Order: sequence, then structure tokens, then C-alpha cells
Amino acid sequence: FYSLKEVQILTERWRREYNTIRPHSSLGYRPPAPETIRLKQAVGLT
Repeated sequence: FYSLKEVQILTERWRREYNTIRPHSSLGYRPPAPETIRLKQAVGLT
């Protein structure tokens, strides 16, 4: 990395992808963001 800002930007991109796009085996290989929405709807939080 060339600067702290570069690290922050790349880390944030990775975090967003990991938490919203990347499939997780514990969720049946679905991405977490849609799973979270389904869970909230199931318990009436939305």
C-alpha cells in the first residue's frame, strides 16, 4: 500500500463485498445481506 487512505478504501470495499455480495456457507451459500432482510421480515422488524 502507498498510503493509509488507500488501505482504508480497499478495506471498506472488501468489507462491503464480504457483507453483502459474497456467499457464505453457513447461510446455504447465499449472501448475508438478503438473508438479513429475510430474517427481519420473518420476525416483523420491517
